[in-house]
Amino acid sequence: MLFNWIGFGSVLFLLGLAIFFLRNRHNNAESNLYLGLLFLLQAVSNLHFFAFRLSDIINHIPYFIHFSAGFRFLWGVLLYFFVQTYTGKTIKYQGTTYLHFVPAIVATIFFYGKLFFIPSNEIHQYVALIKLDKHPVNRPYHLLLYLSNVAYLVASLVAVLKYRLALTTYFSNIEKLRLVWLFNILLFLMIFHFVLPLGYGLISIKFFPYVPLMQLPILSFVAWKAYAHPELFTTLETFSEEIHQKGIPKLDETKVVVAMPTLDDSFINTLLQFMEVNKPYLNPELTIKILSDDLGIPSYQLSKILNQHFQKNFFDFVNTYRVEEAKKKLITPEYTHLTLEGIGYECGFNSKSSFYAVFKKYANQTPAEYRKERLV
Repeated sequence: MLFNWIGFGSVLFLLGLAIFFLRNRHNNAESNLYLGLLFLLQAVSNLHFFAFRLSDIINHIPYFIHFSAGFRFLWGVLLYFFVQTYTGKTIKYQGTTYLHFVPAIVATIFFYGKLFFIPSNEIHQYVALIKLDKHPVNRPYHLLLYLSNVAYLVASLVAVLKYRLALTTYFSNIEKLRLVWLFNILLFLMIFHFVLPLGYGLISIKFFPYVPLMQLPILSFVAWKAYAHPELFTTLETFSEEIHQKGIPKLDETKVVVAMPTLDDSFINTLLQFMEVNKPYLNPELTIKILSDDLGIPSYQLSKILNQHFQKNFFDFVNTYRVEEAKKKLITPEYTHLTLEGIGYECGFNSKSSFYAVFKKYANQTPAEYRKERLV
């Protein structure tokens, strides 16, 4: 009885989240759509499980026993589509995109085709075996569903990691763009799916009644994020399709840097002079597009110049200047009234943690250690 109440509570909770994201589609519309559909799917799936699998209702409408069997395969698909769109990509429904829906279609056809050929006097026996997880079809189905979810979780984690790797190529401050919350959710779900087979197979317990209870912490976290930080779901600064198509320039440190074309050689002095005189790095919102527009060249060309001439990505190039600026201000008398955090902001950093992390990376000591050592 307790799990029934938890289950129905999770259904209402999931429906509330689904409505929130399906209605909140102003700026980040596509990703909110997929997240809303994901919660809606999970709500319907939970409702089916608790209304039919854990009650006697199914005995009156036995042909609903496999109502959610097919679309449960869409859980991983919708999660992956959400991650893809949330990190700036667009889902185009053409060609191989439709292959994502094949398992759901096949499962639906298989189970309802199977029900169609079961004699009416045997249908209740079939339903009883399904409910008790004793029918031969149960374990293969759950295994395939498990493998599907794990595959899409891995793909989603890879997508987030690629996004985070690309940040250093295009942004000078990345702390607020790293999607730590999303990465943690995916990591939690991955751990959950690795624990799942232990509970369901190796120690032979009825695992699935516990699923709604185990979902509540992660769903509560998403709900809190949505309520406390709604801007995360409306105004995420993402990459353009052009950047996604060009890919991430790779820096091969094992190769000798060869001379760039004359245009790039002559441009180096212009770039260095612009950085020294105009100090664009003091702008915490500086991106490679902003800098390339100021310099009058395409962003991909600027990225290539930074990689080949300076052996740095955009993030390292800009923050080297910020650290040098911070070093000056840390020991300049007119800035002694500022806190270390204040000096970080003065130099273009957008948080105390990013200032400390970047400064220590390039100076091999914290800002406090640097100031103390030189003001003694």
